[in-house]
Amino acid sequence: MPLGRRRFEVVGAFCWLAQPLYIAAELLVAAGASATYSLRDNTISDLGSIGCTPALCSPWHPGMNTAFVAFSLLRVAGALLLLPSGRPGRPGRAAVTATVLWLVSGVFSAAIGFVPVDQHPSLHVLVAVPVFVTQPVAVLATALAFKGTHRGLTASGVMVGIGCLVGAGAFLVASAGVSWVGFWERFALWPAYPWLAVVGAVVLASRRVSPAPLEPSVGR
Repeated sequence: MPLGRRRFEVVGAFCWLAQPLYIAAELLVAAGASATYSLRDNTISDLGSIGCTPALCSPWHPGMNTAFVAFSLLRVAGALLLLPSGRPGRPGRAAVTATVLWLVSGVFSAAIGFVPVDQHPSLHVLVAVPVFVTQPVAVLATALAFKGTHRGLTASGVMVGIGCLVGAGAFLVASAGVSWVGFWERFALWPAYPWLAVVGAVVLASRRVSPAPLEPSVGR
């Protein structure tokens, strides 16, 4: 693999290594929200709300909306730099599928930061809902992309992807009520971020121990 290509992959790996910092950013913003905010019962979107009400106020909403955009773009960049390369020849089908899914998921997720739920509720829902489908499926496709080169990533990714889909379904059901909405929303989204960091770490580790890169499988 050309040196330039390897450098791109290293950059992509760091883009994914940074993903757990999104969770830290969200928790930091939540810590600055009004005492009535609950990680269990309030949505993530509430942290990006610009206005304050007697029921809820998120003074650090600019940080939350910036995090929506920044970490979404990092996920997209990581996918574009890591997944399509494959081995010499055409990329694997799973790798291409995963890249497209991360691109779509990332675009919708980034858009959330531009349409706060209290300012543009209908548009916010329109861009947020697809993330709950495309992101878990992107995890599954990414896991399958590494099936021929790292079974540990495949097995863990399948478990994470399925778990996120279960969380997304539970979030949909919980949305009809007033409790546990935040818990299930985070259950649907958060596990993907540390898993992506694991993928990035494995890719970087493979560069150190062997000149032969760890790459998504071809034709899978």
